[in-house]
Amino acid sequence: MKKLAICVPTYNRSKLLDRLLKSIPAINDIMVSICDDGSKDNTHQVVKNHQSRITINYVYQENKGRASALRKSILNSKAEFVMIIDSDDFFEKKGVEIILKYIKKNTSVSFFVFPIRILKNSNFFSISLSGIPQTNYISLRSDYKVKHDLQEVIHQKLLLDILYDDPIEIRRIPTLYLWFKASEQVECLPIDSAPVKTKEYYSDGMSANLLPLQVRYPKYPAHTYKIALKNNQYKSLLYRFKYTVLFYRYSFHNKTFKLLNFRDLPFFAIGYIYGICDLLRLVIFYKK
Repeated sequence: MKKLAICVPTYNRSKLLDRLLKSIPAINDIMVSICDDGSKDNTHQVVKNHQSRITINYVYQENKGRASALRKSILNSKAEFVMIIDSDDFFEKKGVEIILKYIKKNTSVSFFVFPIRILKNSNFFSISLSGIPQTNYISLRSDYKVKHDLQEVIHQKLLLDILYDDPIEIRRIPTLYLWFKASEQVECLPIDSAPVKTKEYYSDGMSANLLPLQVRYPKYPAHTYKIALKNNQYKSLLYRFKYTVLFYRYSFHNKTFKLLNFRDLPFFAIGYIYGICDLLRLVIFYKK
């Protein structure tokens, strides 16, 4: 079994996937698990071009959405630790080596978080995890106010334990759901290192077009924030209020009109107002 599996769900991103695979060094300790979600471009050929250099498990499926492709890539991973990376990301020089160094060094840790570099609108900025101790993942996001994307690396057994079932008819499940689920069982270790990868945002990418997906598939976004509300490992009242509003916002779209607690009534109302605004934004900005 390898030490680290790099799981890549992909769809019609052959040029970017090629860039990602080129950034992965030929190290015996790693393997790549790719699920091709029905690509119509030359994704398969790109994968073939790299299979002589690095270990790649490749599987093709008819288009079912990112949630299904991600789940399949995780199930096909054969390594002690797993990381999830999008095909439009790429590793920094020595990024993979940094990850391997820390997971080998900290043998009692099952959940790591690494800093990354973000490229958006031709501007770079880096995420720092300096000075943050081992903590609950939701506390990392709320008490330590780490807002942007990170690179999570998790023990495969833990990930399989929290992995969602086959998402029939649900095309998108936020990856944050997995990390919030992990926070119910273990703490994460933030690593103060150089950025291990660059994440690039594109105007035609999923991140730029989240609203229609969130409104259409609200079940797991709502459940993600419900997990946060049950978590007592973070102190920030501001973020608890924020998570409460987000829970009711997605509950509105999920048509689950129920208060968890009578004290939530103001947040219930705000969340539903956000939900109504979401529908208006869809009509105004996303109509075809």
